[in-house]
Amino acid sequence: MRLGRLQLSIMAILLLGLGTTTAAETDVEITCPWGVLSGTLLCPDTSTDTAMLIVAGSGPTDRNGNQTGMSSFSYKMLAEDIAQSGYASLRYDKRGVGASYCPSEHLKDLVLNDFVDDAVCCVNHLRSVGYKRVIVVGHSEGGSIALNMALRDNCTIDGLVLLCAPGYPMDDILMRQLSAQLMPSHMGLLISASNIIQSLKRGTMVALEDVPKELMSLFHPSVQPFIMSCMKDDPRDLAARITLPMLILTGGHDIQISPDNGEALKAVAQNATMVNFENMSHVLKECSTTDRIEQLMNVYSNSTLPINKNIAVEIAKFTESI
Repeated sequence: MRLGRLQLSIMAILLLGLGTTTAAETDVEITCPWGVLSGTLLCPDTSTDTAMLIVAGSGPTDRNGNQTGMSSFSYKMLAEDIAQSGYASLRYDKRGVGASYCPSEHLKDLVLNDFVDDAVCCVNHLRSVGYKRVIVVGHSEGGSIALNMALRDNCTIDGLVLLCAPGYPMDDILMRQLSAQLMPSHMGLLISASNIIQSLKRGTMVALEDVPKELMSLFHPSVQPFIMSCMKDDPRDLAARITLPMLILTGGHDIQISPDNGEALKAVAQNATMVNFENMSHVLKECSTTDRIEQLMNVYSNSTLPINKNIAVEIAKFTESI
């Protein structure tokens, strides 16, 4: 009897361990023209014909919502909350991240449409394994990817959930974010950033020597083609063309994408509802501050802080309505 209890205790620890695989999780591989995406399918205890595809935001983000030096586990928590609501979800490592190995020759010239292609492959995988309804849940840049997916002839989805998604063009978003960080003490850098953004908007690359070292991580020539590809779209134009049901969720304490982005999308969308969570941050977690440094230190990298539970509640309500 004692041995049985010990075994049960060990199993419980394993099941609750952060980042480990639970009994309801299955590792999946999705074949793409360039290689294989690696992801996790999380199914609820009860059967369902509906699956959510969680599409990650910008940067080298893995299936759980983590990047090097920043482990929030927001997507893992979101998947678990969605499962509690009775729906399946698929989350995946972006191309070239985690277990989604990609040869370097396929990474150097990546543009936004490449990530749209990958997400479409994931939708087609969910269809192929029997899910009759697929809803795309796009976070941040993933929201822009979701909007593009909805307009693809080779992708059939049943609804969109836009989480902290941009409602304005990339150049506008970048200037908003940089202004908040650089004004008023670093106006020279802000002017340099503005000049670089204007050049990229025109489709003209900026030479390495013309990028200040403080801005190199954002505007290195290797990432400029991707930035330019993102600047081609105005999310409002995309949203206005979409007839699918759309749920827009924003956070009042989001230091990257303010709620007026969601309002801009809602104003032009044909079939959208919007909910703003007053204290939610960009990484979907509740916080009491809008101070950037404090959020980066105590929220963005806090793997134990739960996400807003009402996200899954609203997604479930939305799903039941369509």
